[in-house]
Amino acid sequence: MKLSSQKKPDAFDEALAAVKKSDRANGPGSLLLPYQGGAIRKAMATALLVIEKSRRIGLTWGIAFLAALTASSIKSAGGMDVYYMGYNMEMAREFIDTVGMWARSIGCAITGSGEFALPDPDKPDKFIKAFRVTFASGFEVIALPSVARALRGMQGMFIADEAAFMTDLNEILKAAMAFLMWGGRVIVISTHNGVTNAFNILLDEIKAKKRGGDTMKITFDDALADGLYERIKLVVPSSKPKAEWIEEIRGIYGDNASEELDCIPKAGGGSWLNAEDIAKCEHADAGKPELYQGGLCYIGRDVARRRDYAVIICFEMVGDVLWERERWEKVGATFAEQDAVMDDMMKRYRVVRVGIDQTGMGEKVVEDAIDRHGKRVEGVLLTGPNRISMATILRQLFEDGKIRIRRDPLMRTDLLGIKRASNDNKVLAEGKEVHPDRFWACGLVGLVSFGVVISYDYTPARPAGNDDDDDDQGHAWQRGRAY
Repeated sequence: MKLSSQKKPDAFDEALAAVKKSDRANGPGSLLLPYQGGAIRKAMATALLVIEKSRRIGLTWGIAFLAALTASSIKSAGGMDVYYMGYNMEMAREFIDTVGMWARSIGCAITGSGEFALPDPDKPDKFIKAFRVTFASGFEVIALPSVARALRGMQGMFIADEAAFMTDLNEILKAAMAFLMWGGRVIVISTHNGVTNAFNILLDEIKAKKRGGDTMKITFDDALADGLYERIKLVVPSSKPKAEWIEEIRGIYGDNASEELDCIPKAGGGSWLNAEDIAKCEHADAGKPELYQGGLCYIGRDVARRRDYAVIICFEMVGDVLWERERWEKVGATFAEQDAVMDDMMKRYRVVRVGIDQTGMGEKVVEDAIDRHGKRVEGVLLTGPNRISMATILRQLFEDGKIRIRRDPLMRTDLLGIKRASNDNKVLAEGKEVHPDRFWACGLVGLVSFGVVISYDYTPARPAGNDDDDDDQGHAWQRGRAY
């Protein structure tokens, strides 16, 4: 089934009808569930749409259809460039892949796709890593990292996905509103992250008529009523009856179910990570150096000297899952002892990137580590935005089952020690009974393994003459980093 390149303004209805007809010929149901199609229709009818949603209902997959249809249309039929932004680059890759899938499904001609370097408007000698699909219409779908400056000078349609978990949402929204001046559209989608989060404030302003735009809510129950369970069962067959499956899902989210599934933002409190998610990622084979498979590794190091634990932890990437291989921790260890432990890990594992807490006493630790190991070492300031980035990535890893840790009550206590706070400028709070050193060591691994932008206080110069082979292994992570 191929769409005409001369699309009419009602091309969406024609395309959606064609997709449904094609799907009926090959199996039961429609490719788009009613709530997915409803969100697309509403997005096409308003300049600014804000959608509060349950987790794991496939809304992004549906919105990718709108992106493909919009960018493949000619200008007179509503065609325009589409810009997508999630809170990490993995979301960007997945979105572009889904857009490509939709383009092939509805017969839209693609002239190119892949990764490219976008000039950084603030730093002429730097580039921002992005992904795109280019259509025969001349328009593109471009997936960007979650930095506001990446939107500067752009126009078309903008999609912010899981916006409540972006570290600088207010600035991103400011940049996005410029799209509306030139006839563009803005779609903001997210699960909730507290009542004082910028996403929830935006929702409240629109609902109170203080700001133009429209809103939409899609709860877990709404998705179930529209066939979510039946669709999942087609893709991932399960012997569990519907009622039992629903009870299990709600049990997994526990105290967070009202926010994660029912779109009711929390006032604050509760652990950042879900205990059930942590439990399902614990494995008897994790934390055993002898099971190292020779793959690429990432190290996180939380620096301490006297009262708290100094923690150094190494994870190996096996497929797309991070496996804990080794963890060292000690209270009162000298910096020389800590350095020796890290250097030993660097020798025994193929380490491509190291994240070290650069805050306070970590300044010299980072400088010395860069002297010894070159560009593989990254100093990370544990500022509010970086903490949120680490915590958000770590949460995604546990929710997606993309991490394996050893069964250890100390680790579990630390992972549950980070709480949700009600203040939007500090959405994380440390539990009073625990100083979660292991949480931040794992968070550093998550940050450096995802290839996201890290905020620096300075960039140390590399010592002259340090051209040993250690630095060659650093090139592997450079290819995955967003500058």
